[in-house]
Amino acid sequence: MRARLLTEIVHVVAGVAAAWAIGSLSAWSYPLGRRDIWTVTWVAMAIVIVLGIRQVQRAMAEERAKGLSDDR
Repeated sequence: MRARLLTEIVHVVAGVAAAWAIGSLSAWSYPLGRRDIWTVTWVAMAIVIVLGIRQVQRAMAEERAKGLSDDR
């Protein structure tokens, strides 16, 4: 894996971890809203993943293009 692809994957993982941490602390601090907080947290994590997939695909395409130009 090249640097850009690895960087994009790490960004997605960090975004999901940050959303989980915020949701976890929020649910802990406000137990009455725990179910709603976790619903919003799961949606936020899904959005981070969906938005990150496009960037990972773009990085993979760039790596493939570089690999083809290096072979010639």
